[in-house]
Amino acid sequence: MDYNRLFNDIFFLILDDEIDENKYPIWKGFSFIHNPIQQFIKAQDLLNQLLHEFPNDKKALFLKGVVQRNLNFNEESILYLLEAKKEDYYLFAANFYIAEYYIHKLKFEEALKYLQEIEIVYPMNKIFLFLSVLVNIELFNLEEAKRYLNALYQLVEDKRVVELLSKNIQITEEIVLKTTNRLVLKNFKLKSFNYNLQLKTNLISFYKSFADIGVNFNGIDCFVLALTLKQI
Repeated sequence: MDYNRLFNDIFFLILDDEIDENKYPIWKGFSFIHNPIQQFIKAQDLLNQLLHEFPNDKKALFLKGVVQRNLNFNEESILYLLEAKKEDYYLFAANFYIAEYYIHKLKFEEALKYLQEIEIVYPMNKIFLFLSVLVNIELFNLEEAKRYLNALYQLVEDKRVVELLSKNIQITEEIVLKTTNRLVLKNFKLKSFNYNLQLKTNLISFYKSFADIGVNFNGIDCFVLALTLKQI
């Protein structure tokens, strides 16, 4: 088996034509939104061949995690991504996917841990900053959320997402910092948690109708982006 040829075949199967060089600072050009599902299935088959020959190969493990994620096999995907990180701690591209997985699972402390690893080497990456704002809002670390948001503001031309995140911080701050009633605060945090659960349920139901007719979608990405619209 020609390892390099097979790996490159897989890599280019899942690369999107619209390259976004800022999204993943190590593996530049990773953007999968526009790929048809058949490409992922073909990549999946080739990766199975590659992992049969090289079961501990970090690049193959990482790509298998990415492909499974884009096919919405999220619980299988995270196993491959974590194994890739185990084989190579410095494979920071995997951290984005792992952090987003934990955001989707509402395990924001776990997500923060993987984002903090990215910050050491890529503190001004836009995706890192965006995810860090979201996670810190959910953890009610509002000063940290504002710090990341200010950095993101300096980097993006389109300010709409920044404005949504800023509004979310403002709403949260008004309740969390300005109330002395612990019951009100407890109810607010419970309402926030319930909102996230309902959001996941609604998105799964909504996008299932597309999946039933063969239209692929990325459930985790949809949830992460939908959190920016959170107005409690």
